[in-house]
Amino acid sequence: MNDTARREQILQAADRLLRHYGPQKTTVADVAREAGVGVGTVYLEFTSKEAIVEELSRSRYEVVLDAMRVAAAADGRSFGERLVGALDARLRAYFTQADGGAHACDLFHCGSPAVKSASERFYQEECALLADLLRRGTEAGELDVADPDLTARVILRAYKSFTPPWIFMEERDEVVRLSAAMHAIVLGGVVARK
Repeated sequence: MNDTARREQILQAADRLLRHYGPQKTTVADVAREAGVGVGTVYLEFTSKEAIVEELSRSRYEVVLDAMRVAAAADGRSFGERLVGALDARLRAYFTQADGGAHACDLFHCGSPAVKSASERFYQEECALLADLLRRGTEAGELDVADPDLTARVILRAYKSFTPPWIFMEERDEVVRLSAAMHAIVLGGVVARK
């Protein structure tokens, strides 16, 4: 087995265990056993359990970011629609990821430094994506945003309650309804007045 295949086998085993038991209850020995390799083999690929958790968390966030990118790039839609589409895609991606097991959300939100590191990286990429969308929308005359970077950070702060763990504290239909109401408020603040 080559290094890439072995690494993927370890990540898949860790993913199954983390979804079921969560980061706190999963050990490197558990991952090794699930992957069918020795503990030393796991350490050849990853420096620690936290490194495994961080990589899996980053991959979860990448799924969310990819969904946002697709929605933000939707040709034929206004920039306001793209902004709403990106935020809706974000929410749907979180919901989809959460359906992956009892502890699937732990890779988005828990006390683990690895998850926090992945989350911070995601936040920076998410800000850049929204700032670019806001900048291009302003250049096209559809949006009116003086500082796209600041506005992106404000929007993400406003939408913080539409991220794990908060989105799982209410029924999904209610979260979607509240998100739609937030869109009306946010878009009212950034759409260019004609």
